[in-house]
Amino acid sequence: MANKKLILLALVAMGISCGSTNAQEQLVVPPFEVLDDAAPQLAIPEDSGSLPVDPAENLPLPNESSVDEVLEPFAEPIDSGDLQNSAQGLAPGEQLHPFSFEPAILESTGTWLRRGFWYTEFDVVIFDRIWQRDPMELMSQRVGTSTNQFGQTVLTFNALTLNGGQNGAEAAPRLKLGRFLFRDNDNRDHAIEFVIYGGGEWTQSGRLDVSPNNSAGTTFLSVSDVAGRGNAAFDTATSSQFRYDSRLNSFELNYHVSSRMKKDHMELEPSGHWVRRAQPSVTHSLVAGIRYLDMNESILWEAFGIQDRNNDGNLETGYYDVQTDNDMIGTQLGLSVAHERARWSLNANVRTGIFLNHANVDSVFDVTDDVTNGDNHIVQDNMTFLTDASLVAKWHLRPNLSIRAGLEGMFLTSLAMAPLQLNFAPVSTSENIARGDVAYLGGSIGLETYW
Repeated sequence: MANKKLILLALVAMGISCGSTNAQEQLVVPPFEVLDDAAPQLAIPEDSGSLPVDPAENLPLPNESSVDEVLEPFAEPIDSGDLQNSAQGLAPGEQLHPFSFEPAILESTGTWLRRGFWYTEFDVVIFDRIWQRDPMELMSQRVGTSTNQFGQTVLTFNALTLNGGQNGAEAAPRLKLGRFLFRDNDNRDHAIEFVIYGGGEWTQSGRLDVSPNNSAGTTFLSVSDVAGRGNAAFDTATSSQFRYDSRLNSFELNYHVSSRMKKDHMELEPSGHWVRRAQPSVTHSLVAGIRYLDMNESILWEAFGIQDRNNDGNLETGYYDVQTDNDMIGTQLGLSVAHERARWSLNANVRTGIFLNHANVDSVFDVTDDVTNGDNHIVQDNMTFLTDASLVAKWHLRPNLSIRAGLEGMFLTSLAMAPLQLNFAPVSTSENIARGDVAYLGGSIGLETYW
């Protein structure tokens, strides 16, 4: 009886299980509704055996080869932050396109300025020339007497003088042409450049005529001891004049190494706009090269109405013509330091050089109807030293165009100068003809461009 009960319970249990199975098989699952904003389904590759598996999700992870190429940030160029024309830091019509919510990679001012394979600088240089502090007296006439501050009676003179500090200012062009070569690992530009300067002419002239009415009673001119050295070639003249000219030309070939500005800052303004700000930078440069200078001078000194010396009843005329030429060639080395910003810069430059000077002097003097005459030609080689310095400011109108203005000076030693050869006597080979020094002081204004 007990066995029958157990068999009956087993059949009932089997029947219940079969009914539940039939009901589950007959259940129809309705389709899901596809929404427009539903997230896209993740498609898992069928063959994922070669992909690593994320243990947390039990899903294969993509490898590098399955990831699309990442796009680089793209930005339309904008000006430096110091040059912005709008409150957001962007020039009108320009836009900033961020990628993945990161600021655009923009070009730095360090490359924004001084860009190009070629560059030129054209300046107009205005120099005042000084070669001697004290005036050089050529001729004079005693015209009277006067009392000085100590109560002494002294003679007064009218004088014909050369003034070493009043040659006048002269403008001359200067052109620099440079070629960019390469940029090294220290972010320095290497370039070669050619500089030419010249065309200026410093001129001085003067004239002195006898004053017939004077208390000293002299009616003629006398040659000064400084110029005549005791020779009375033009003494007793009634009129005298001179014209002095000096010309300087320069040619340079240099190798130039210069550092560049630091990278710009990217700054986020409160408005949410990114702007680029140039970092004020101190840059340095080194220049080394060869240089040729040519300084030519001439002085023509004339005297009229010289008293008759050969008893022929005629007044005589005399002239003294001196030509000097200094051909200097040598090497130079220069350094510069600059404070640079996006809009402007200030440069301090200094250079020095040593040159071989081939000095040449030709002179001739003559008095008509007189045996007082002579000519001379002498050549000497000596060393000449040069130092020049400048302070130049630049304003960048465009990335490749700037205006320039500055103060400049140059000093040369051991030159053959025409006024120092006036002596009315042949010059011996033992005399140092290159004993003059000259300084040029002034300024410049011009343009600088890159392309």
